[in-house]
Amino acid sequence: MQPAQPAPVPSDSYSTAEVARRLNVSVPTIQRWVDSGHLRAWKTMGGHRRIDAASVEALIKAQSGPATADQAPASRLRVMIVDDNIDDRDVLSALVGASLPSAEITTAENGFEALLAVRQALPDVMVTDIVMPHMNGVEMLRHLTADPASKPRVTIAVSSQTPAELATLGSFPEGVVFIPKPIDPETFIRLLQRAVAAIAPSQVPAAKLP
Repeated sequence: MQPAQPAPVPSDSYSTAEVARRLNVSVPTIQRWVDSGHLRAWKTMGGHRRIDAASVEALIKAQSGPATADQAPASRLRVMIVDDNIDDRDVLSALVGASLPSAEITTAENGFEALLAVRQALPDVMVTDIVMPHMNGVEMLRHLTADPASKPRVTIAVSSQTPAELATLGSFPEGVVFIPKPIDPETFIRLLQRAVAAIAPSQVPAAKLP
C-alpha cells in the first residue's frame, strides 16, 4: 500500500510572507487579517498557512485602484478620522469641526478600514489613533506615505500610549504631528489650524487662526 501523498498546494494561493510583501505590511498583520476574515486562508497537510490569491488581489485592488475623475479633491477640505473608540471618534470629529467648520469629515474604525476608504475619501488631513485592531496606526501611516496618490497633506497622530510604548511599534513617518491623549482641545485646535493654514489658508477661519 502506497503511503498517502500530501495534498498539492494550489497555484492560486500565497504564503503569509508573500502576501505581507505584496501588501507592504507585517506578517503578524496578515495573520490578524486572516483571523478576522479579511483574507481567506487554509492550512496544508504540513501545517503551513496558504492564503487565497483571489482575496489578496481583491484587497490590493481596493487599496490601490486608481482614483476616478469624480473622486478629484473638491474645494472643501477633506478630513479623515481613524479611531476604534467611538467616543474618541466623536470627540475628534467635534474638535475638527470647531477648528475647520467648512471641512468634510469622514471616519474609519481602524487602519485596515482607513486604507480601504482612503482612495474614495481622498483626505487632505488625517487624524489617527495609533493602537487599533487589525492594523495599528504606524503601519497604516507607513503604507499611506509610500503612495503619493493617497498620502494626506497633513497627518496628526493621537495616542494615550507613552513614548516608550509607542517606540515598540516603530517610528512615525516624517512630518507626522503627535498629540497625546487625553487631548487638550486648545492644543489640538491650535496645531490643526496651523498645519492646515500652511497648505490651505482659506480653509481656516481668520478669526480663529492662532
